[in-house]
Amino acid sequence: MRLIVTFIFIFVWVSACAPAKKHQKKYVKPDYSKPYNKKSPQISIRDKKKKPHTLKSLSPFISKNSLAPTILNEKDQTLMILIDQGKYLFGAKKIPARKAIHPNEQNSQFVMLSAFYIDRTETTVANFKKFQPRYNEKPYTDGKPCPQCPAMGIEWNQAYKYCKWAGKRLPNELEWEAAARGNSTFTWPWGNDYLPQNANTFGKEDGHLFAAPVASFPMGASPFGVMDMSGNVWEWVKTESKSSHIVKGGGWTSDKNQSKISFRNSVDVKLKNPTFGFRCARS
Repeated sequence: MRLIVTFIFIFVWVSACAPAKKHQKKYVKPDYSKPYNKKSPQISIRDKKKKPHTLKSLSPFISKNSLAPTILNEKDQTLMILIDQGKYLFGAKKIPARKAIHPNEQNSQFVMLSAFYIDRTETTVANFKKFQPRYNEKPYTDGKPCPQCPAMGIEWNQAYKYCKWAGKRLPNELEWEAAARGNSTFTWPWGNDYLPQNANTFGKEDGHLFAAPVASFPMGASPFGVMDMSGNVWEWVKTESKSSHIVKGGGWTSDKNQSKISFRNSVDVKLKNPTFGFRCARS
């Protein structure tokens, strides 16, 4: 009996001296029948805003003015580009005193112009045939049809009448230079360095021995996005003289000097030259 009491006493003493058990978290079996709902991390309003793409980020070759407002002329279905009202350089930019200005150029001046539209490209063979169905471009294209080539061998009166028929007019010389140069002081539509691959002028660098389809030289576009303002065909402009008029821009047989924006080629109004074409404007 004494032995049993002694055993009970030892058991109670050991139990009382043992360390207490830590609290254990009760395990709960997950219920996979319910959808998993994890909260998304907090996103600030600043992070939610996306930075919009700009023309500069999309392409380094796109001018900020190349997507200027345009209209589609109803009569001949040509795309016309808006040239904003403002001051534009007319004539050759300032030339160092030691260099004489070319006789076919004028000293520079800034002229205020009202807004106007101008054809994005030279008038094409296809469009000119809408006005004069008998027109034939093959004598100027080595006997091959070229509906997207500029109309060539055009007299001033033909150009004037086409523009009037289409509900437009010939640009004057000031407007022509504004469309070719934009708000810059460029010598050529693309800049101040002559780049023969940017225009259809004399030589093999541009890849054309005769006229090229319009808009074949996108890198030669003006700051407003107007095409072929240098090379391809000379373009008639409206002047005050009745006996002679000015053609601008040079053609596929022109040298780099003749393809300058400021170069003025005064010719007889009745002259019919294979390298003469035109484009129209609209107030």
